[in-house]
Amino acid sequence: MRMMDSVAVRRPSFLFTTLFLLGVMVLYPVAGALLFSLAGGASLPEGAGIGVMLGELRAVQAAGQLLVLALPVLVLAAWHVRRRLLSRAIFGFLGVGGRVDFRLVGLAVAGVFMLQPLLYTIAGLQNLFLWPALGEAGAEVVRQRVVMDAFLSELAYAGSLQEFLVVAGVLALVPAVSEELLFRGYVQGNYAASMRSSAAVLLTGTMFAFFHLSAANLVPLALLGWYIGYIYIKSGNLAVPVSVHFVNNFAALLLLALGGGAAAMGPEPEILLGMVWWWVAVPLSLLLFMLVMRRFSSIASAA
Repeated sequence: MRMMDSVAVRRPSFLFTTLFLLGVMVLYPVAGALLFSLAGGASLPEGAGIGVMLGELRAVQAAGQLLVLALPVLVLAAWHVRRRLLSRAIFGFLGVGGRVDFRLVGLAVAGVFMLQPLLYTIAGLQNLFLWPALGEAGAEVVRQRVVMDAFLSELAYAGSLQEFLVVAGVLALVPAVSEELLFRGYVQGNYAASMRSSAAVLLTGTMFAFFHLSAANLVPLALLGWYIGYIYIKSGNLAVPVSVHFVNNFAALLLLALGGGAAAMGPEPEILLGMVWWWVAVPLSLLLFMLVMRRFSSIASAA
């Protein structure tokens, strides 16, 4: 039996789940600003870069994820199943536990890498056509993306192996666990009890994209959210989407670390669109993706 179905309790309603998720999405940036202020951010000299408070910012990032995303989910799950906090029943309700099929993990991780050319293509098409067509609004989207990319690049900077491991924990592991507990373990699990699984995947993945507050990456993030939701529905074990989420984030951090900055991420997506080989690589990667997902579905169905 899949872990998400192993706890016989009444799932909260669609309305309750949606209101809770919207509340978390509103509270999360507010809580981050408050934690940053408490950490001394309000006393930063005007014009000072974030480098002077990297440690505090990383602590705020981790604390915000754990306190605003993960902890409320665990508390609500305990209330739904009427068990003590951190009991096995709570984790069963959230899809955590049971035997992990590492074949599924490996295939799911391979799948997210094979999706990257498509995601880069979408980003490139947006840069070439959508944002220029939107005029000032599009220019603002691009400006915000540049600012956010620079902020994340500085936040992810690591001058040593030890610092890189800290960064990986803060920006890869903690978000993978906290966000998957919220979006797939709690929200998608509840939605799937009141609508078709496919609709639950699409709705949760869309909300996942909006949660990240990045208009420039909204479509790629939605596709990523739908993919992660799909592999959760098929596997029934939250360890699979957590692994995919972690590896996806960790790979980006590793590229930044090895290249020494944002330039490590390679050329801008729109530059790739002008290369002939790219239009061979994209359909090839999608073909491989479909083959991998076919194998993934076959193994998951037989489990």
